Amino acid sequence: MDRATRNILKSWVEDDNETLPVRRATKEKMKSDSRESSSSRKKLKPNESDNSSKPTKKVIELETDPTTLQRRQKQIDYGKNTVGYHNYVKQVPIDQRTKDHPKTPDKYTKYSRRSWDMLIKLWRKKLHEYDTDVKQEYESYSEEDN
Repeated sequence: MDRATRNILKSWVEDDNETLPVRRATKEKMKSDSRESSSSRKKLKPNESDNSSKPTKKVIELETDPTTLQRRQKQIDYGKNTVGYHNYVKQVPIDQRTKDHPKTPDKYTKYSRRSWDMLIKLWRKKLHEYDTDVKQEYESYSEEDN
């Protein structure tokens, strides 16, 4: 390599050293850098959203599948064709019903299959509280046997 080439290479290396200073990271610098970047951001809690001041309304989806609606109606009809349902309708007028009373599930609201089955199950269990005629008949049969 001749002298001119060496000088050119030497100048390139010097230029590179001048333009790109080597920065060595120390623990203190790393801590201060991370604090600066993290303090500028607001940390959200898992249950907190950005729009906490605005109340969010959940859009209710409607069930449109005819086979699902048919199946649901059949389950509702089975529940309404019980002694407990008829006693409930007679004993509790519509205007006196509370959220503790059995409420027929809405077949048009979109539910998963499991959720719907659980709603029907709970509704039917609450209807059984009004099966007083069946309980009285059972008790009268058991008294006759003694």
